[in-house]
Amino acid sequence: MKNSLVLFLALVWLLSSCIKDDSGLSLVLPAKTQSGQHTFGFLLNTGVWTNYGRVCFPFAGGCRENLNGRYYPSDGDISITADKVLYKNNAWNTQENIELNLSTNFRGAGTYSTLTNDTIGVAYSFSEIRQPDNTYLLSASNPVFTIVITKIDLLSKTMSGEFSGKLFRRISEASFVTSTTDSIVISEGRFDIRLK
Repeated sequence: MKNSLVLFLALVWLLSSCIKDDSGLSLVLPAKTQSGQHTFGFLLNTGVWTNYGRVCFPFAGGCRENLNGRYYPSDGDISITADKVLYKNNAWNTQENIELNLSTNFRGAGTYSTLTNDTIGVAYSFSEIRQPDNTYLLSASNPVFTIVITKIDLLSKTMSGEFSGKLFRRISEASFVTSTTDSIVISEGRFDIRLK
């Protein structure tokens, strides 16, 4: 009987420790570093946004990293993808993703901006359980976004930088037309990533 009680209590503890709930989670903006710390964050309007959790595909057999950076030496393109997944009552509650793409004449460390005709693509998406998804993009008529590459080291495969700009809500999944008023501001963005 005593062994059964101990086994029961151990099973209850094990099952309760597996419950995932990120309610009340407080995220902190990472420091601006240049040493390959593999960090990413920004202020979304006034709230802190950092990569957190994992995007998993239960029927496809796995999860992906919540921060990926790529440099394509053939054309100099740079792509950074970050995810934030929050759980409530042991199931995902919200899933957010941001993608930064720099597809321009890459000049190494320096400032790249839509205001100087550099080709930058940015998409932020937000999914909440039982709610319609929202995607925010650069406005086609007046895009404002800046990416500053503060350091890139292809030998150690690290890159760091800063970013900021304004995105507008995509009106329809059928096109890339954006609202003229529903927007989000990204400020104090920073990354220090290991490249693939």
